[in-house]
Amino acid sequence: MTGASEFIQFEVGGVSITAFVTPEELLGIESGAVVDVTLRHVVAVHLDVGEQVPFRDLRCTFVGGEPSPFVPVD
Repeated sequence: MTGASEFIQFEVGGVSITAFVTPEELLGIESGAVVDVTLRHVVAVHLDVGEQVPFRDLRCTFVGGEPSPFVPVD
């Protein structure tokens, strides 16, 4: 899992997202900083349907502890 040992869960638009991040990424998220992370072993659950949908690893930017609609720049 490449050091991604910290479990996180959040909701975006009626979808519950669970994933793993590294301890350093989690510290950045919790501090409220603008931080680009790689969400590993992502599973999404649409709250109205309840079916789990696994995704590949996804990159995401967090701002103020919340996921941002902006995609990290490579």
